Amino acid sequence: MGVINVRDVTESNIEDAFRVCSHNKLDDPLQRRGIELRRRWILNMLNEYGSCVKVAYLDGKPAAQLLFYPEKAAPFILKPRKGVMLLRCVYNPFKEAQGKGVSTALMKNFIEECRAKPKSLKGDSCRFIATEAFNTGEGIPMEKFYASNGFVKRGEEMMLKIDGRYASPNRLNYTLNPEDRNRAFTIYNPTCEYSFPYATRVREIIKVTHPELPVKLINQWEDPSESMRLANHWLIVNGVQINSSLHDGEALNTEISRAVEKVP
Repeated sequence: MGVINVRDVTESNIEDAFRVCSHNKLDDPLQRRGIELRRRWILNMLNEYGSCVKVAYLDGKPAAQLLFYPEKAAPFILKPRKGVMLLRCVYNPFKEAQGKGVSTALMKNFIEECRAKPKSLKGDSCRFIATEAFNTGEGIPMEKFYASNGFVKRGEEMMLKIDGRYASPNRLNYTLNPEDRNRAFTIYNPTCEYSFPYATRVREIIKVTHPELPVKLINQWEDPSESMRLANHWLIVNGVQINSSLHDGEALNTEISRAVEKVP
């Protein structure tokens, strides 16, 4: 099965987080920009809250990572829930490491930390862990993996009770402002090194299909007020929230075109 060790990411092993997440894109200039944005975020979090990334090593090699942070640390969340830890992703991209308990070891380590009054909560006990499952197409579906570790569905979230009752998140509603007309906004989150490249590619798609439409990229952590004004929705075109993803291809182009043609 191999020897598995879990370590918190610090300045000394920060590169291992990128070796996991961007293992096949380390030489991509756009991905490197996403990596540098995430590096800056990790270093800021280390200074303010402590480590919010864990890496699992299989026989000494970085094999998987887990990303988390207290909900109160996110500046773009309105009225954050006290004592809530957000689990953003567990990523195990290497086939040779899948099915060997690497991701489970990460989750076990994380849950144990949450039960032990984690440093990042700054004195608060962890009431529960909340997450939104999404799938990369690699390994088992995240919802199934989370469920196997005791998480249960609560609306759009999955949660694991630690030391308190569940409370629903505070969601924002988008309201059209005149300044949003004939413009596009796409939000990226520097906690993920794929987010900036993703937003940049969407901007390039819009430039090709609708060159007259200016596109603004918004860093969710550095410009939280603008992100919240847009209800933290990942893409808004001509005052219309776009729900298709970049992976949806033609569906995304169709939805963007309909939004551009809409009279606000």
